Amino acid sequence: MIHTERVRIEAGTVDAFGTGETVSVDTFYLDKHLVTYEQYNQFIEAGGYTEQQYWSPEGLEFLKAYEFSVPSTYHEKYLNKTRLPVTGVSWYEAETYANWRGARLPTAAEWTLACQGGTKQRYPWGNTFEFDAADYRAHLVPYPIGSREKNVSSFGVFDLVGNVWQWCEDAYEGEDFRRSVTPTGTCPGSQKILRGGSWMSLRKHFESDYLYYDKPHHRLASYGFRCAKDAE
Repeated sequence: MIHTERVRIEAGTVDAFGTGETVSVDTFYLDKHLVTYEQYNQFIEAGGYTEQQYWSPEGLEFLKAYEFSVPSTYHEKYLNKTRLPVTGVSWYEAETYANWRGARLPTAAEWTLACQGGTKQRYPWGNTFEFDAADYRAHLVPYPIGSREKNVSSFGVFDLVGNVWQWCEDAYEGEDFRRSVTPTGTCPGSQKILRGGSWMSLRKHFESDYLYYDKPHHRLASYGFRCAKDAE
């Protein structure tokens, strides 16, 4: 059984994409921690890769094309550990896990609100970079969820930056992605947004409005996710 702590994120307004334009975000729930390998392994053992009802049509095409059944880091013993965030998952796999759990991926605007806490601050903990908050360049591996006490937002969400990049629901098209983001995350697109930087990232990637993007089928050792859910 998946046990997940959720944090209630109250509604607010954010400049989620660094454009100077603000978007409104409704109240929602966000996982307090990143999805761990222990949790994702339960999804695998429950037949998550074979239960088609949890996969979108695009996700099923992805499965048919690549025939994956585990994350790309699954056989790496230093990465596949109980309390480490799951890594090596594509956007399609993250989306399907969220569906299986009765949740969804957060939008980039929701992620930004959870990170900034309504204060417009640069990092979850404030405006000054703290090297030890995110284990910056210290070990160059993911670290156990919630183990860096400073790396927490005012809402109480841990590891929003610096542990693994986090897939968001949003898609975009075009060369200038900052102007072509789909804030609601409801439209298809050839690329998907990731937020937060990782154990392999530069300091600028940890900033709360920094946007990154990649093709939804890519499965890097620095890519993970957390889930969100609408407030009832």
